Amino acid sequence: MASNSSNSEKVQFDKIKGKELPQKFNYLKDKVAIVKLDDYQPENIKNALKSIFELLAIKDFFNNKSILLKPNFLAPTKNAFTPIELIRELILILKKKTDIENISVGDSTLTKKFTSITFKRSNIRELCEAESVNLINFFESERVKVIFHNPTYEIEENVYLPKEVIDTDIILNLPKLKTHSGYVYTGAIKNFFGLLGNKMHMHMTHNNKKDFQKMLADIYFAVEETNNTDFPKVLTIMDGVMAMEGKGPRAGKPRKVGVLIAGFNSAAVDIIGYTLMNGNPNDLDAITSLANRTELPVDITKLEIVGETNFEKYIVKNFKKPKVASLLNPSGPEKGLYSKIRRKAVSISIKIKRKKCLLCEECVRHCPAEALIRKDEKILVDRNKCIECFCCGESCPNDAISAKFYLFKILPVLLLVIALGAFAIIWFLIQLITSFF
Repeated sequence: MASNSSNSEKVQFDKIKGKELPQKFNYLKDKVAIVKLDDYQPENIKNALKSIFELLAIKDFFNNKSILLKPNFLAPTKNAFTPIELIRELILILKKKTDIENISVGDSTLTKKFTSITFKRSNIRELCEAESVNLINFFESERVKVIFHNPTYEIEENVYLPKEVIDTDIILNLPKLKTHSGYVYTGAIKNFFGLLGNKMHMHMTHNNKKDFQKMLADIYFAVEETNNTDFPKVLTIMDGVMAMEGKGPRAGKPRKVGVLIAGFNSAAVDIIGYTLMNGNPNDLDAITSLANRTELPVDITKLEIVGETNFEKYIVKNFKKPKVASLLNPSGPEKGLYSKIRRKAVSISIKIKRKKCLLCEECVRHCPAEALIRKDEKILVDRNKCIECFCCGESCPNDAISAKFYLFKILPVLLLVIALGAFAIIWFLIQLITSFF
């Protein structure tokens, strides 16, 4: 797909902050393909991918281009990473469209070593070797600082991307539809976090959850800033065949949704994804931040859905989201005593399950705030240092860490205090009334 497209293909520039939004952000920005896929059988995956390319009219999009596949390889835990079967079928299709040396796969998780272990145990290393595809651990990549122009950054100005990301023509963003115990949801936008080599620094710098999610959107715009054509650099294909519910992004349970979701605007894909979880996309700052900067309505009814247009039948009404999702965006004043109490109530308390803990200290090594220590054959959490990022839970190999509301931890004490207070008031009123008789 050449960058010198005809005027008939062009869309009117949007206006944002007094500037014309570049054409690449307008191209099919509100168009999302939903394709039914019940399992990971190779033939079924191949047919689903072909349907996506036809629905988005991009069969020739990859011809003679350099392509980087960016899966989600958080951990080598079943259902926690992008299925190898999906990646394999994509590679086989792409090999017919471009030279094999133009295709690569890349990601990074918590550390360089942990990424290498995940590559091996997930079998992505074996696949790439078999297909002669370059596999990149982004912790080993040269870094280049991206200068934002239009749109500008919202939270984080200093985004350093791997040189491979900058040099490639197309990035195939391949997230998995999952919950996240720290941030409720992880999908298309959150998947860009795997491009960074300074993840712990970003967690510490943006320990406010709203700011952190806006920073994720900044990474997306940094990627597109390296693209000087009229067409998007990023195409997202999300695996929603077998999603993860509950204690995601690593220790949740599989939940069948039965679809692939694809589009050029990552916010549009996430609007679909979180809606199918029976969530409200307006609750998630990563989605609203990216959507607002591309002037995309955060409303699934305003999207142009192709393929499975009756999206309602794929909404999982009883999809189990993390407990933190139940108190998203509460109403009330932003300052004052009420605000302080509210923030404390919705803060997360990290709990170590002693019977499951292997004392491997993976959580200690991967905590950006250094809030965990091993003492007296136990892992202890310093509540004053904890920034609630849930990196500890992501790194735990045995599901020994859970996140609960601080409110739930102190609830028995609160109820006891309220009961005693009510009893005291009633007793006082009784004494007051009887004093008159």
